[in-house]
Amino acid sequence: MELRQRKKIQPVIPTASMGDIAFLIIIFFMTTTVFTRDKGIKMLLPEKTQQETKVKPENVVSILINPEGALKLKAAGYDGIDIAPENYSEVRRIIEEKLLERDTLLVVSLKTSRDARYQAMIAVLDQIKLCRVVAQDGRELRANKISLIPTSEE
Repeated sequence: MELRQRKKIQPVIPTASMGDIAFLIIIFFMTTTVFTRDKGIKMLLPEKTQQETKVKPENVVSILINPEGALKLKAAGYDGIDIAPENYSEVRRIIEEKLLERDTLLVVSLKTSRDARYQAMIAVLDQIKLCRVVAQDGRELRANKISLIPTSEE
């Protein structure tokens, strides 16, 4: 009696459901991945209103940052003070003086040239936020209104 030789079966991986598995893996990773958002400067912006707020010019301190990082500070009693980048703490002193003078409303307008380094604006903004003065009646005064305006003027 002759025995027939069996045909040798090659091992094969079934690929019929490979597409389904791939899509399930893609959906799993899309739903479980956490994308981090870039964190910028944390500032509370006021609500947009149609009402225009009028501020007296003597209650405004304007700070202009040029592309090199030097400041020009304009305020009532200070006509265009130039401040070098290494003397940003001078901004704090001047704003604290203005807070004691004005007591009610002080608006700080920070205008930065588009070519200025971001680091310069942050350093000046930090000095503005550090301003705190205690009035004679015990109230703490600080620069609550800060305006950030990009500008192309030098």
